[in-house]
Amino acid sequence: MRPLQAVLAAALAATSLLPASALAESDRSGKSTAATSGKATFYELRSGGGNCSYPSPPAGDLYVALPRREYRAAAACGGYLTVTGPRGSVRVKVVDQCPECPAGHIDLSRKAFARVAAPGRGMVGVTYSPAADPKLGRPLSFRVKEGSSQWWLALLVIDHGNPLASVEVKTAGGAWRKLARADYNYWIAESGAGQGPFSVRVTDTRGHRVTAHGVRLAPATVQRTTTKMY
Repeated sequence: MRPLQAVLAAALAATSLLPASALAESDRSGKSTAATSGKATFYELRSGGGNCSYPSPPAGDLYVALPRREYRAAAACGGYLTVTGPRGSVRVKVVDQCPECPAGHIDLSRKAFARVAAPGRGMVGVTYSPAADPKLGRPLSFRVKEGSSQWWLALLVIDHGNPLASVEVKTAGGAWRKLARADYNYWIAESGAGQGPFSVRVTDTRGHRVTAHGVRLAPATVQRTTTKMY
């Protein structure tokens, strides 16, 4: 919970909120890629990487939590936004959900907020839009969730840049199996996918598709690869 943000969100109901705006542009997921006008506040992650389940905040602590509708049950996780305010612009990674935030109200990290406005303001008007093919410093990584086995598999994809459209797995000689995304951003095979190791095929919302090989059934371990999304 974010007590400060809850108060600010309530205050929004009594103040005018800049109307959200979106042009007809869409990415391959059908979601708008145009700028949205709204409000920004700030908070700090107390542990981990928020509702998106990342093991830690992104390097530089430049991140954002989105309202429930824009979080879209984790479909926005791992993507990036360019946010512009009175002081300037910043690029932030989507790592969390802000359930109490109304539509058009994003919650930035303290460091990111300071890039767009003076922190003493608490809340400012901003515009924000999805960043296409943001520059990535690392190849793909994967994390198998605790409790996974040959009979139930949950897989987290890390450092993909654009939001993901699909994740599939297969073992040697097997067929591709499409996983279902949970609202905490793991991709699930409810009946499992075998003992591994797995090949993992990842497709993002802009049509990039790559395959990483040799992902092991090793719960709670971040497995780094040499495969880049683009």
